[in-house]
Amino acid sequence: MAAQESRLVSLPLSRIRLIMKSSPDVSNINQDALMVTAKATELFVQFLASHSYKHGTGKLTNTLTYTDLSSAAEESDTFQFLSDILPKKILASEYLEMLKAEQERDTDEEDSEEEEEEEDDDEEEEEDDDEEEEAGEEQEDD
Repeated sequence: MAAQESRLVSLPLSRIRLIMKSSPDVSNINQDALMVTAKATELFVQFLASHSYKHGTGKLTNTLTYTDLSSAAEESDTFQFLSDILPKKILASEYLEMLKAEQERDTDEEDSEEEEEEEDDDEEEEEDDDEEEEAGEEQEDD
């Protein structure tokens, strides 16, 4: 019976069991749960591949590429959760430029925050000076 069930799925059940057991919340895995998970995984991969092929450049070249998969993850709401796992490929030089721009932006934000804090401190000092002058004038009036 197990041999007949394993023919229903293409993915190796031992690998799926290993992945499922890697979760700290899972202790025992029922054979039925294993089969359903394997079949669901197959169907998901098939759906992702067909969607990526239809909406990517695969039709032109009759191939499915990583770029097609990453575009599907980036552009489709259905596959948005995969965008971190399937990021668009960029050149190392482009990444370094992006990183440098991000660091400069962070530095500029820190500088502007420091300037705002200094302005707030100056305003507080002016208010304190005004209060002291008013208190001094009231005492002179008495």
